Amino acid sequence: MEEVDSIIIHFLRQLNVNINEDVKNLCDIPVETIIEAAAQCISNINPNLKVPIKLPTGVSQKIGVATQIATSCKELGYKNDVGYQTFLYYNETELRQVFMFLIEKLPSEDKKPNVKVVPSNKKQELLQQISLKIAEDLNTMWIPPCCKNPIKMSFGDYIYRKEKGIHKKPDDNILIEKLKRLQNIKIENAPIIDHTNLDRNLNNEIQTKKKIKESLKELKETTIQLKQKLDMLTSERNVMEVEFSQAQKSCERVESDLRNIENVLKSVGITDIHSENSVDNLLQVVHKNIKKMHCKVEDLTSKNLSLKVDIEKLKTEKDCSQLSERNNCKKHLMDLKEKAKGVKDECEKKEELRIQLKAKYEKMKGGNKRYIYTKRILEIIGNVDKQNMEIKKVLEDTRHLQKEINSLEGQLGRCFSIADETLFKDAKKDDQAKKAYKLLALLHSECNTIVSLVNETGTLARDIVDLEDNIKTEKSKRTENILQKIQVCGGTLRMPHLGLLSPFAQNMAILRQSQRPMTITVEWAYCTVFCEAACFIAGTWPLAPRSGCLSYKHKQSEKPEVTVLQK
Repeated sequence: MEEVDSIIIHFLRQLNVNINEDVKNLCDIPVETIIEAAAQCISNINPNLKVPIKLPTGVSQKIGVATQIATSCKELGYKNDVGYQTFLYYNETELRQVFMFLIEKLPSEDKKPNVKVVPSNKKQELLQQISLKIAEDLNTMWIPPCCKNPIKMSFGDYIYRKEKGIHKKPDDNILIEKLKRLQNIKIENAPIIDHTNLDRNLNNEIQTKKKIKESLKELKETTIQLKQKLDMLTSERNVMEVEFSQAQKSCERVESDLRNIENVLKSVGITDIHSENSVDNLLQVVHKNIKKMHCKVEDLTSKNLSLKVDIEKLKTEKDCSQLSERNNCKKHLMDLKEKAKGVKDECEKKEELRIQLKAKYEKMKGGNKRYIYTKRILEIIGNVDKQNMEIKKVLEDTRHLQKEINSLEGQLGRCFSIADETLFKDAKKDDQAKKAYKLLALLHSECNTIVSLVNETGTLARDIVDLEDNIKTEKSKRTENILQKIQVCGGTLRMPHLGLLSPFAQNMAILRQSQRPMTITVEWAYCTVFCEAACFIAGTWPLAPRSGCLSYKHKQSEKPEVTVLQK
């Protein structure tokens, strides 16, 4: 989670939130900076939501600011539980979820409003003008040259085209006269030419606007149709994917059932599953197997007695060898401990060097943090996929082991029942068979106890792991720190109330001496607390009234009146 916290802190620093470079976790950030960061995120997401950035000093004002931020988060669409306690007495996981939601809601760079920056130098002004011109050219619609208006020609161009075929050099006097005539004609026909040019320009602009509007309408209609088709195709694709996944699951179940049936048949002794005579010969195979099992049980009983003698001999030999091995192991362990201490010291030194080099590298590398974060996220995703594959492999192994255990338990149960029946029959006739029967019963009971103990140890190990996980989660919540903060806030709230209660003690003493009712008017907002305090001073708190009873009146526009009525 440190990597997620570093990404969140990086985004908060981009929003001009003052966070120290030493801070790497959200738990290390103080409450003031957390509220400032949340307010900055909310103002960037929706500028209409006005949230105070700085945290006030009073406890009630702090709670008000935190509740305002929590309500604004709910308005933005946060679905989890959020309140003032998430920001003031924050929990690491809840705070991380809130900031992840706010960072996801932040507008992208394309959607951010353009802020006009006043250029300080002429160079910046020129660059700004160039960028604005390029942006305007990019935003304008491109018109092909064939659709553009024809190039307008003046009267002089027409004359130049007509006189283009003259090859002789004219006289200067003739040229001067022609130029004078052209100037006079231009002066006379200037208003007419301007009027005709304006009409042409207006007609051309109207026609181009109509064409543009028609093309835009057609484009909008086509986009709407394409969007509808895309929605239909996506819905159909989702339905087909769901059906395909269901079909795959059903096929996997059928294949697993077929495999189980084949394994059961093979264990019984049927190899030719698809043959017709397999069912007829099933009973004969079973009877043969039963006879073989009887013979094996008799052999096992004889072997068991011989094995017990061999086991006792081996125990004595192993005890002697284990003593020598233990001494050698102790020496080896001492050597390994000394080596481990040396390796540990070297690791600590290398860790310090790594931290120093990492700090230098972060200072040197500059602004490539986003690329590093994305790369790290992709690595984490790859590790998660690998873990999922390993988990699937482990689950498959456990299933196979469970199947083997079940098959072995069935075989052992059948063997025990057969051995029990045979030995019980022989025990009626032979004394040695009686001893074998007793030993078999003891062996069966001890095996059952061993199996039960193994199961109990497994359950205990699971319970221990669950308890360790619960302890880690409780430690991550930091309940002790939160309680200390709440106690500090409660102490700050009690101090002004105790100061306000001091003038009432004198009035209550006078009232007890006078033995008559007395009305006390107080400017105090917390009316219920005042009444309880007055009762405590008068001696009528907590339950039975000693010298009098208390009544108070309070309206919205008036001051609260407290009357102590003596008996």
